Amino acid sequence: MKKLLLLLITLTTFTNVSYASFPVTENTQTEVVATIEKIQSPESVLYMMLGFFVGFFSWFLVLIPLLLLFVPNKSFRLGILAGFLTGALFLLFFLGFFAG
Repeated sequence: MKKLLLLLITLTTFTNVSYASFPVTENTQTEVVATIEKIQSPESVLYMMLGFFVGFFSWFLVLIPLLLLFVPNKSFRLGILAGFLTGALFLLFFLGFFAG
């Protein structure tokens, strides 16, 4: 146990004392790049509609399609969330309608 503790302390000491192995300059130059986003391209609208239907029917598919929230397309993720919330509202409405 003492050897393990000594090893951890030694490794921590060496990692805090290490230096950069590349040259560091005093004056750095930065470049600012502006990006222009497309506003509602037809492709993003299709992805949003597809995501809406996936999110809406995820209530009936035992929430498995919500794993698609990790897809990098922002329009698709937004559609999934909108469909999921709309499906939740419909589900609450129908449960309240038929329960009472």
